Amino acid sequence: MPLTEALLPVALVGAGRRSETVYGPLLAGPLGNRAQLCALVSRGKKRGSQLAEELGLPFVHSLDEAVSRHGARAAILCASSPENHRLAHQSLDLQLPALLETPLAFKLNDARALAARVEQSSIPIEVAEQNPRFLEQRFWKAVIDAGIIGTPRFISCDRAGYRYHATAVARQLLGRPTALQASGRRALLPIKGHDQQALYSGTIACDGGAVFQLTDGEALWQQDSPWTRGSWAVLGEEGSLGSPDLVIGRTAGQRQAMVIERVNRKSGKQNFEAKLILHCATPIEVTSPFPGERLTDDQQAAALCLLDWLARINGEATATSWSAQDGLADLEWICALERSAVLAGSPIRVEEGLRK
Repeated sequence: MPLTEALLPVALVGAGRRSETVYGPLLAGPLGNRAQLCALVSRGKKRGSQLAEELGLPFVHSLDEAVSRHGARAAILCASSPENHRLAHQSLDLQLPALLETPLAFKLNDARALAARVEQSSIPIEVAEQNPRFLEQRFWKAVIDAGIIGTPRFISCDRAGYRYHATAVARQLLGRPTALQASGRRALLPIKGHDQQALYSGTIACDGGAVFQLTDGEALWQQDSPWTRGSWAVLGEEGSLGSPDLVIGRTAGQRQAMVIERVNRKSGKQNFEAKLILHCATPIEVTSPFPGERLTDDQQAAALCLLDWLARINGEATATSWSAQDGLADLEWICALERSAVLAGSPIRVEEGLRK
């Protein structure tokens, strides 16, 4: 498709797996009528030139080149995680709206500095935190917002979300409250084929009285881990939701058990969910961004990240948008819990650096 003024020219920064399997296909497919990749940026010449050829893009080594030579007016920052905050600052220097992969930075001070700069800037920066944007998590949020289970008071993540991804989901489900205090414990466990791995468990208390309980560790996410992953549960004042597919809550003035219907679509040999429905007095339906496309759940969540980013560029607010301040709060929550664990459970105040 030829580049026209109707399409936003976007530089794709990074030549890794996500550029190849997520952002490249999305902008060549369902989002191709909203934005168009104009250049691939990578410091790795061999891999960068190879992926650029696969995507049919010119290959450059810097964002400056993408702007000056190929007219980039926005950027998807999808390089290795340690590069995130450097690339975000560079995008701000060039006044380029950017979609930034998580985390904001590996060090909290770097994340705080970046979030503060974004807060003071008028350049649209969207954080591509996918976990609150997955279909199931958006469905839970819709059930909570409908008042089916009342005000959520307790959320449990039992080996079901890694670090700041887990805190992002909890923050979204709780309505993005301010965290007050974290208390954690740590166990060092041997795993076959690996050095000792840390497993963290603890709670984060929020204003309004809600509590988030987390059990997590990097070892759970290693490909050859002997441990199975767990699930989420939400307890509200009038009901609960979690696994199996059952919601207990209030509908039509009565407390009932309600079953979730999953509507699947097929992509290749795999089935993916296109829609979730809660059958109650007023049915609740949540649909994937592109239910008719052959996209994985991961691609659907990333597509919503892109849609939220494009809306932010246009000055439009969306319910699932994730700001740099959100990305910082996600990190502050989990880092406070981990610091408490190192201190044998001593309660730690959660800073949430930019709160007034």
